[in-house]
Parts: sequence; C-alpha cells; structure tokens
Amino acid sequence: MLKAITWCAKCLFLYFLVAVAAVRFSWVFTTPAWQLADKMHWTQLNRVSFVLSYFLPIFAATGFLLGLVPFGKLGKALGDLFRSLFPSASTKLSPEPDAVPPILWAWLPVTLAFLIRFVTWQSRNSTVFNTHRSPGRVERFFGPFYSQTSGLLDEKWITDRFLFTGPMLFLIACAIAALLRYRLTALRKPQVKPDLRDESV
Repeated sequence: MLKAITWCAKCLFLYFLVAVAAVRFSWVFTTPAWQLADKMHWTQLNRVSFVLSYFLPIFAATGFLLGLVPFGKLGKALGDLFRSLFPSASTKLSPEPDAVPPILWAWLPVTLAFLIRFVTWQSRNSTVFNTHRSPGRVERFFGPFYSQTSGLLDEKWITDRFLFTGPMLFLIACAIAALLRYRLTALRKPQVKPDLRDESV
C-alpha cells in the first residue's frame, strides 16, 4: 500500500513540475521555435501570438524528446560516481526500483483533471435551452490562437491551456517516448541462455 501511495505521489509530483514549467518556462521551448520560424519566413506572427498558437505542439514535441532521455540510468551513473568518491555513503541501501516507472503513468492525473474541465466547460455562446452544448469546445482546448472566437476566449483560457491541455500532451508524449525507449533497450539486451552442462542428470 505504501509503495502504491509513493508511486502516485511521484506521478503527481511530475505533473506539478510540468505544470510549473508550462506556466513559467514555456518561453524556453517556444522562443527558439519562433525565432527559427521567423528567420525562415514560415510565420508572420509576433512572438506572443506564435507562442499562444503553437505552444501545444511544441510542448508535446519537447515531452517526446525528453522521454527519450534515460534519466534513470543517468541518475544511477551519478549515484555510482558519488559512491566511488565517497565510500562512506555507499553503506546505505539503494532504493528499490519501481516495477512500473512513474513516467509511464504520470499523464493519468492530469488527463482526468483535463477531462473533468473539458466536459464541464461552457461557452459564452451556450443557449439557455441547451446549456450543455458548447460549440467550439475542441477548438478552445486544442485549436490555435487565431481560430479562437470571442465565445471561446475568457479569463480561464490561458490557465486551461497551460495547466491542463499542455501538461497532458507533454506527459502523454513523454510516456510514449519512454515506452518506446524501454521496448528498444529491452530488445537490445542479450538474453542469457542456460548452460545445459551445469544441470544434473
């Protein structure tokens, strides 16, 4: 039970880190893309409009690329280096590896939160007779900035994009990349065949 709670806490912590990165540091990922697009004359948008329009695909691509990085192996290598430099610290027991890495399921909490927000959102253009029908729901959460209408833009549009949609796409892309990396590394591992001579007849 404790391992399950710890595993869920790790997933929520990863979501928190991605949400903070989306709100505070998204310009680190989107500004180079805008500079390249502007230099190659692929866009006529200014930086703010470009970021608001293409934040979601850029953030998803960043999540996929980060999912390909083996952070677990890098952390293990740094831990081995630390233990070789400071042998006294090597007496501590190393933590058990998770049976399923949290990065593969960290998308689940934010996806549930996104679905709740996606279903409960109501457009300004919703009629009194049918309040559950909100036209432009998909465009609001996934469409580019220039496709947004006055009924879709409100004071919560930015938070919906940066706290729900962006982190969800980032973590899903990261999980897909990590799963591909795990599958590829598992295929490359040599399988040890049992030595039949050691078996007793």
